[in-house]
Amino acid sequence: MKSFDRIRGEMGWKVRMAFPVDFYTYGNIRAVTGAVIYGYLHKDFWRKVRRKKSVQIKGSTYHFLSPNYNPFEAKAPISVLGINKIFQISPSTASRLKNKAGDHQLLSIQKNFSDIIPHKKAMELCLKYNDMRNNLICREGKTRLQLIDTVLPLFLFSKRKKLKA
Repeated sequence: MKSFDRIRGEMGWKVRMAFPVDFYTYGNIRAVTGAVIYGYLHKDFWRKVRRKKSVQIKGSTYHFLSPNYNPFEAKAPISVLGINKIFQISPSTASRLKNKAGDHQLLSIQKNFSDIIPHKKAMELCLKYNDMRNNLICREGKTRLQLIDTVLPLFLFSKRKKLKA
């Protein structure tokens, strides 16, 4: 049996974010796992956006984010294929974890779809030769592409104290 600090040292983890687990959340471990994975990637997405939208000119830093920007209220696009590449979790498992977290109100999930596609056969041919996944769906009698879902965590991470460097 290894402690968290020992695992953290062996794996070289620098992040001190933590999700508090109590009796209720312990019973819903899949929902908590999904929430932590998607919550971490949400935080990472907005951290990278903040980094890219800042420019330093003549010693002064200019930020190009809107003045009412709040990453705690902004959704972020997080792909199940990205989770597959980062955490080596299959896309179907990543989708199930996301849906479980959404069912337990740990995540707010918004499904996104493209505009209506007038020629389904032409789009299928285009997707086939572009080596893209066929995400065509029929919604309200119209054919659309399913886009990446946007996710907003409905919880806050806490910081672990007294961690060794």
